[in-house]
Amino acid sequence: MEPKEYPKINMLQIHYFLKVAEKGSFTSAAKQLYTTQSTLSKTIISIEQTLGLTLFIRSHKRLILTDAGKHLYKKWKQVLEDFDHSVEECRILQSGYQSMLSIGMLDSHDPEKFALPQIRNFMRHKPDVYLSIHSNPVEAIRSEVLTGHLDLGYTVLYDVEQLQTEELDYCVINICPHNVGMLSKNPLAKEELIEIKDLAKYKFVSISPLYTPSYNGMIDDLCHQAGFEPDYVRYTNNATSLPFNLMSEQDIFLCDRNFRGYANPSFGEIQFRPVANTRSGVALIWRKANNKPELKEFIDSLDVNPDMWF
Repeated sequence: MEPKEYPKINMLQIHYFLKVAEKGSFTSAAKQLYTTQSTLSKTIISIEQTLGLTLFIRSHKRLILTDAGKHLYKKWKQVLEDFDHSVEECRILQSGYQSMLSIGMLDSHDPEKFALPQIRNFMRHKPDVYLSIHSNPVEAIRSEVLTGHLDLGYTVLYDVEQLQTEELDYCVINICPHNVGMLSKNPLAKEELIEIKDLAKYKFVSISPLYTPSYNGMIDDLCHQAGFEPDYVRYTNNATSLPFNLMSEQDIFLCDRNFRGYANPSFGEIQFRPVANTRSGVALIWRKANNKPELKEFIDSLDVNPDMWF
């Protein structure tokens, strides 16, 4: 069998292509890459000629990916991520560790309330396993676990319930009621416990469904069960930004006690009140096809009672 001839394209060219695709401009990409527009333009032309593909539509304002370009962007981005990940794993193994686990934590939540105690406990019992910890938003946690870049991911319970998939398994880490976040002058701040129906006349600040559809779905489900449509006033691109977008006394958002910004409900400009008869919390997800023995050891080490509210 004759050896297969592969296109002569190197990693630097792939990196250049990805950056040009992301920026949609030779000028913007060149500034970030500390190179010249001419170099990038020649690189893209060389890639197109080598592959026999048109990857960009050139207009006087910006570069637009063709369907072939979009497909190649998705695939090559994965190639570079896998390459970086494999090198990191090799360096860790070479440093003396027997194996490694990569764990994702929610950037919007306080890890001391659920993840870090469990991680420290595992490290005490398995010092030969290297733990690589990453902080990501909800949608990235799910995506990184599915692609195998994360072995485990701490995520919000509503994301698991809203977007169930056959590829993932999970366990519940903790459960607690939803909380309403609001400005201190909001009339709801006078209440100790809130019913979902009480939210009908207020305006919801939400994460855009373009970024985290499960958050929007959770709000819709709660409100529909109470017999009303939620009134969305503003969208953010992540959970961390929700409190920053409370602009009036009528604005509210939903979270729970794991939220990084959650504070004593009696103090501060941002107030939090529990919502009666609701269920929120944190879950740990992993890919069913992930057969790492240390993954099972981590899961077995967890001391959790999913029926325990806090």
